[in-house]
Amino acid sequence: RIRHTAGELGTRLNPDSLSPPATTYVIDGQAYTKDTLRPVLEKVFPEGFASGSPGSALFRAAARQNPLTSAADWTQTAFTEFDLSAAQFLRANGFGDEGCGLIDHTLNANALDTYSMMNVYRTLYLFAQSRQMGPSLQVEGGAQKLPEAMADALPRAVKTRQHVQSVFVDDQGVTVKTRTGSGWRAAYVICSVPFAALNNIRLEAPLPATQRAALKGLPYTRILQVHFEAGIPFWEKDGLPANTWTDSRAERIFMARDDSGQPNGLGRIWINGAGAATMNARSDAEIAAWAPEAVMAARPTSEGLINVYKIQRWTRSNPLAGGAYMHWAPGQIAKWAGHMRQPAGRLYFCGEHLGHLHTGMEGAMESGEMAAFDLLDI
Repeated sequence: RIRHTAGELGTRLNPDSLSPPATTYVIDGQAYTKDTLRPVLEKVFPEGFASGSPGSALFRAAARQNPLTSAADWTQTAFTEFDLSAAQFLRANGFGDEGCGLIDHTLNANALDTYSMMNVYRTLYLFAQSRQMGPSLQVEGGAQKLPEAMADALPRAVKTRQHVQSVFVDDQGVTVKTRTGSGWRAAYVICSVPFAALNNIRLEAPLPATQRAALKGLPYTRILQVHFEAGIPFWEKDGLPANTWTDSRAERIFMARDDSGQPNGLGRIWINGAGAATMNARSDAEIAAWAPEAVMAARPTSEGLINVYKIQRWTRSNPLAGGAYMHWAPGQIAKWAGHMRQPAGRLYFCGEHLGHLHTGMEGAMESGEMAAFDLLDI
């Protein structure tokens, strides 16, 4: 759907030909490359898992025993036994407290204990499936260019900067109102708002109890990012890869790259889960003061070179997001997956969180298509 839509709209998709950049690993204040890190990981990981990054161990362990044979298997009753926490899975495969701690530190979720392995199995299956379609592609000019092109193709202009305050559903239609008092009335409405953000909107609709429980309980990964500019390429001073994985509160430091694959001086600290929740309690000013010190602690050659220009909170404190993206906690799929996209009277739902055969942008397109077909069948 993404490829087809981009082609129809003339939005260029380019092969992502750049190889993954190397990373500097900083553990207990000591810097390592991928090769020199191996002896450190051999002390805390089971045999066979010390050759990659700390975060890759979970996916490599899961890839060896992925039970999914189709994109739809994850909701089938026969696969419920595999819907256990990542913490349980790792311990069953020989990972101890220290090894689990390293993996948990930068997990792209909130915690190993609350992260279902079905998220991992599904990601691995869909990644293998997508590789059969050819190389990975990226939208020329940035991913935002695609929804902008889609909006431009509509007969009416999309109304932006409308902070929705309430949604009321009755037998004749749906009323949507904003904080400024303006509103719209329609016979039917399709809502793509992520559940974590929808919780911040007054919703009066005939939601079944199961669907309401999912609306309140579906986890969203907390992420806090600190965007900065490095005045001088500090990685050239120490001769180490520009990206950094660290066991400190900074967690990961990513440097953006130009078209040739070289770091362009723009970077971001990326903090997930519990670390993001802790850091989120600080003010922007406090975080901006902390960030250069955090980068310097991992990369001493960056001293005096880091200028913070943006702090982005994909956390519960952000009412327009509530988090970065959803994931499943153990036991939720069997209870909720089959009910979350049910219409509530004249209110229909779509979004990445409701994709069945896909995730990410493709999942969002899939669920939007399903909601549209549901309305066409009325």
